[in-house]
Amino acid sequence: MSNIRLRTKFLLSLLAISAGLTAATLLIVSYSVQNRVRESIREELRNSVDTYKSFEKQREDTLTRSAELIANLPNVRALMTTEDAATIQDASADVYRLSGSDLLVLANRAGTVAGLRTSTSGLDRGTAQELLRHSLDSGESRDWWFGGGRLYEVWIQPIYFGAPSQNTTIGLLVVGHEVDERAARDFSNIASSEVAFHFGDVPVAGTLTAAQQTQLASQLAGNSRNLSGTQREVQLGAERYIVATVRLSPEGGPAVSLSVLKSLDKETSFLSGLNHGLMGLGLLSVLAGSGLVFLISHTFTRPLSSLVSGVRALEKGDFNYPLESSGGDEVTEVTAAFVRMRAHMEKSQDEQRQLQERLRQAHKMEAVGRLAGGVAHDFNNLLTIIRGNSDLLIDREGSDNFHRRCVEQIQKAAGRAVSMTRQLLAFSRMQVLQPRVIELNTIVMEMGKMLPRLIGEHIEFAFLPDPKLASVKADPGQIEQVILNLAVNARDAMPNGGNLTVTTSNILMDESEAGRRPPMTPGQYVLLSVKDTGLGMDEATITHIFEPFFTTKEIGKGTGLGLATVYGVVKQSGGFIWVISSPGKGTTFEIYLPQAYGPVSKPDLETKPSVIPSGSETILVVEDEAGVRELACQFLRVKGYTVLEAQDGHEALEIAARHSGTIHLLLSDMVMPKMNGGELAGRLKAIRPKIRVAFMSGYSEFSRGEMGNQFPHTPVLQKPFSPATLVGIVREALTESATDQSTETMESRVT
Repeated sequence: MSNIRLRTKFLLSLLAISAGLTAATLLIVSYSVQNRVRESIREELRNSVDTYKSFEKQREDTLTRSAELIANLPNVRALMTTEDAATIQDASADVYRLSGSDLLVLANRAGTVAGLRTSTSGLDRGTAQELLRHSLDSGESRDWWFGGGRLYEVWIQPIYFGAPSQNTTIGLLVVGHEVDERAARDFSNIASSEVAFHFGDVPVAGTLTAAQQTQLASQLAGNSRNLSGTQREVQLGAERYIVATVRLSPEGGPAVSLSVLKSLDKETSFLSGLNHGLMGLGLLSVLAGSGLVFLISHTFTRPLSSLVSGVRALEKGDFNYPLESSGGDEVTEVTAAFVRMRAHMEKSQDEQRQLQERLRQAHKMEAVGRLAGGVAHDFNNLLTIIRGNSDLLIDREGSDNFHRRCVEQIQKAAGRAVSMTRQLLAFSRMQVLQPRVIELNTIVMEMGKMLPRLIGEHIEFAFLPDPKLASVKADPGQIEQVILNLAVNARDAMPNGGNLTVTTSNILMDESEAGRRPPMTPGQYVLLSVKDTGLGMDEATITHIFEPFFTTKEIGKGTGLGLATVYGVVKQSGGFIWVISSPGKGTTFEIYLPQAYGPVSKPDLETKPSVIPSGSETILVVEDEAGVRELACQFLRVKGYTVLEAQDGHEALEIAARHSGTIHLLLSDMVMPKMNGGELAGRLKAIRPKIRVAFMSGYSEFSRGEMGNQFPHTPVLQKPFSPATLVGIVREALTESATDQSTETMESRVT
C-alpha cells in the first residue's frame, strides 16, 4: 500500500504541475497576443479615420469647385432669371445630370426652393425647403441634410447674375451626395473595416447588419455631440468589436458621425487553434509523464538519500550538480529518472528565457534608457548617503586601522557604483555635459599616449588624422570616454593581437547619402573611425551591442555598459554612430559629429582650495530624500552654518515665511514632488530678493535650458557629492556676486 500511495502522490503532483504550467502558458500567450492584436486594431482604426478625413477634404475641395462651375454656367444663370418655379423644375433635369450628384436643389434669391431632383425618393420639397432654410440661417456653405430616412452631404453655392465681386445673387444652387450603403461599402473596402454612419443616434448606412447597427447606435447613444475620436470596445450580438467614432459635422449643426469597426473576435480567432494545440501538447506531456512515473514507481523501495544533494542543488538553480548512486540497480534507475526530469526542467527554463529575450527586444531602446536614467537618479541619492556617511566615518577620531580599511573598501565600492550610474546616465542621455568647441585630433593624440599601454603590445595602434579637421562641440571628457571604451572593446576582440586604427576626416553628407543612413540629416560632419582586425560580429549581435548590460564577454569580464555609454554620449552630443562588422573580418565604429564653428575652448584650470572655510550664514536645505537631506544638513552644521530643513517646496515656503532672520542661501534639489527647485527658487526670490540659490541634481532631466532665464548661472551640485564639494559650492554661491558669476554651468562631482 505504501508504494501505491507514493505512486499516487507522484502522479497527482505531475498532473497538478503540468496542468498549472499549461494553463499559465495559455493565459500568458492569450493575454499577450490579444493585447498586441488590440493595439494593431487601434492603429488600423486611427489610420482608417485619417484616411476618411483626407478623402473627405479632397472631395470637399473638388465638389466645392464643381458647384462653383455649375453655378456659373450661362444656362443656369438664364434659368434662374426666369424666376418661374415650373420652368426651373423642368429644366433642372439637365443641370442634375450634368452635376453627377445625388441631390440637386435650385432656389431663388430668397431661399425658396424652385427645383428639386434626387436619385431616390424620400426627400420632398417641403423637407428640402426646411433644411435649406436651416443651412442659410446657420451660414454654412457645406452642411448635412437628413430627410426621408436619407443622409446627404450638401454644398450651397450662390448663383450670381454677373461677376461674383458684384454680389448680385439671383438664386442658390445646392448639390449633395447621399451617404448610403454603396458609399459605406466603398469606404469599407478601402479601410478593410466595418463602417457605420449615424445622424445623431439614428443609424443611416453601414456595412453591419441592421440588428448590429441598432445595437451600435444604442451603445453610442448620448455621445453624438461629444465625439473626441477615442476608441472603445463594444459587443454586437455575439461578436466583440473595437470602434473609433469621429464627428463629421461642425459643432452646432446636425450631429453626423462615422464609426469604423474592427472585429476583435475575428482577429484573434487563430488563438483558438493555438490553445487547442498547446492543450494537446500539455495533455500529452501529462500522460507521458504519468506513464513514466507509473512504470518506474515500483523501484522506489528504499529512501532516495543519494538524491537529496542533487534536489537541493536543483532548487538553487544548479542543473549540473554531479549525482552519485550507491551502485544498486534501483537507485541507478531513480537517478536516471531524476536526470531526465532535471534536463526537461532546464530545457523549459531555456525556452522561457528565450521567450523573455524576444519580449525584451520588442521594447524600444529609448524606453530602456528612460528606465536606466530613473534608476541611476534614485541610486545617486543612495550613493550620496553611502559616500557621505563613509566620509564622516573615515574622518572620525579614534578609528583604528581595521575600521579605516573597512570604510575605505566601502568608498571604493561606492566609487565603482558612481561610475556605473554615470554610464547609465550616459546611455539614457541624462548626464550633465559641459560641451565646448574642441579639436578632435588633439583629444585623440592625447589619448594615443596611453592607449598602447592599455591595449597591450600585441596590438599595433595607428592614428591617421586629417590635418584640416574641423572643430566639434562636445564634452572633452566624454569624448575621451568614448575613445577609451571603443579601444577596450577592440582589445577584447583581438586576443591574439591585431591592428587598431583611428582615423579622422571631414565629411559632407548629402541628401542621398543621408537617406541611406536614417535618421542622419544632410550636413557637414566630422568622422571619427575606430577600426580593428578582431573577431567581428554577426547581425544578431550588432542589433544588441548598444543595449545596457548586453555583453558577449565571459561572466565577470564586462558590465555591458561600455558601448551603451558610447551610444548615449554620441546621441547627447548630437551625433550618429554606425557599426560595420562581420564574423572574422573585424569591426569598424563610425562616429559622425556635427562640425562646429567658433574659437576652440581652452581647458579650464581647476584650482581647489586645500581647506574649505567655514561659515555662519543661514541656509535653507530642501530635499525630498530624507537621507540626503539629513546628510547635507550635517555637513553644513559641522562647518558652522545655521541650517533650516524642508522636505518639499511648500514646507520650504512656510519655513521662509515664519523665519524672522535672514536666509542667505537656498540649496534645493531640482526634481521634487509638487514643486521643482526652479519654481521654488523663483517664489522665494519674490519674497526674499537677496537670497542666493544653488541646486542639487542626480541627472540633467531639468537641464540648464529648462530652468529658464531666471537662473541662468546658478551653481549645480552633482549627486553623489562629498562634504568638500557640498561646502565648497555653498561657499562659492555665498561669496560670488550675481554679476560676476561664470557664464558656464558650475558642476561638482565626486571622482
